[in-house]
Amino acid sequence: MSSSMEVRRQEGSLAEEIKNLAPHINSPVPNPAPLGLFAFGLTTALLQMKHTKLTGNNVEELNGVENLVWGFGLFYGGLLQIIAGLCEIKRNNMFGFTAFLSYGAFWMSISTAEILVRLYSAIGATNENISVDFISINPKGVQAMLIMMGIFTFILWICTFKQNLAICSLIFSLMLTFFLLAAGIDDYNTDKAAGWFGIITSAIAFFIGGAELINDIIGGGEEIIPLGHFDNNEFRFFGGMHVAGRIHGVTVDGGLQRSEFGPKGDKTTLSTRSKKDEKEPLNPNARVDVETD
Repeated sequence: MSSSMEVRRQEGSLAEEIKNLAPHINSPVPNPAPLGLFAFGLTTALLQMKHTKLTGNNVEELNGVENLVWGFGLFYGGLLQIIAGLCEIKRNNMFGFTAFLSYGAFWMSISTAEILVRLYSAIGATNENISVDFISINPKGVQAMLIMMGIFTFILWICTFKQNLAICSLIFSLMLTFFLLAAGIDDYNTDKAAGWFGIITSAIAFFIGGAELINDIIGGGEEIIPLGHFDNNEFRFFGGMHVAGRIHGVTVDGGLQRSEFGPKGDKTTLSTRSKKDEKEPLNPNARVDVETD
């Protein structure tokens, strides 16, 4: 018994030392989720002005909306989400890293394609040697792309059941938006319905972004605006994008414990997810991740 208590004491001391060293080993970065969520939400809402016809029905009004959207999509919706995703690398947040980089690249890709089409069309209109008929985007290709983005979003949605209700609702709504947009290529009413689902998706993204910002700044990391934390998410973070993709560190009692990290759960870490037998010998060469306050 005394030997076991001594081991626990030594493990607690080691955990505390690593925790104190963490800011020097892994410098803190700001929470990038509000930036990425606001960028995603605003740009998505702008595009839905076209699909819902909220800004007008005639060709001139619809083209005017698109001309604004693609500029925002390239920089605000695209570049800023890329930056947010890169910041998530430093935070070791797998979900945020995958989502922000993917959707940021999505916005930059479609914006670049649309801008190039408009540029070539303008050149073709003043040059008889260029056929404007060949300067277009295949609607069936767009439909296939939207379906694939919907499938990708479905995979992300499965992962949200280890997170919270807000993120789960956001990704589910986005998934429906992609599939409805794909179906709306061939049907006007479905396209309009997709636009309204896109508006709902944008509203949820703004809510989560605002909650993250307020909880971090005003709440000091405490939950002021609830996001519907799921019981099976054992990680002690209130932010919507802080999820189980990250292997967290020091436990509440500062003890060094086992983790289920790795295919057989045989890698040592400082984790609150530990359910391994503490009598197993520790691997000094295994990776150790640390959580900072």
